[in-house]
Amino acid sequence: MMKFSNGIDLPNGYVPETYYFLWDDSNIVGLFKIRHYLTDNLRNGAGHIGYGIHKNYRGKGYATKGLRLAIEKAKDIVKENEIYLSVHIDNPASLKVQLNNGAYIHHSDEKEHYTRIKIR
Repeated sequence: MMKFSNGIDLPNGYVPETYYFLWDDSNIVGLFKIRHYLTDNLRNGAGHIGYGIHKNYRGKGYATKGLRLAIEKAKDIVKENEIYLSVHIDNPASLKVQLNNGAYIHHSDEKEHYTRIKIR
């Protein structure tokens, strides 16, 4: 993971990315990944930030708080004016997390909502 953050030994098509763990006391409850910049595939796909919350901690506000923290970190990393994200159409809880953090739905297709959060 540390090498990826520095752009070392990246698999083909990957970009530098930094991982952040969300903790509750001594338990890791989630992982947030910030991609430093986007390729065309990422711009039209996963976006800058990917995240997941362990199933035992879902529905307790961790994703909303973690994404808020990740957005603050991304402001120092991402050079674009907006953070790009995506969420599966069948995951309304994650869409709500993004909307609660200032996202708007930029566009959708049959599988995904593609959201944006203005940071500049």
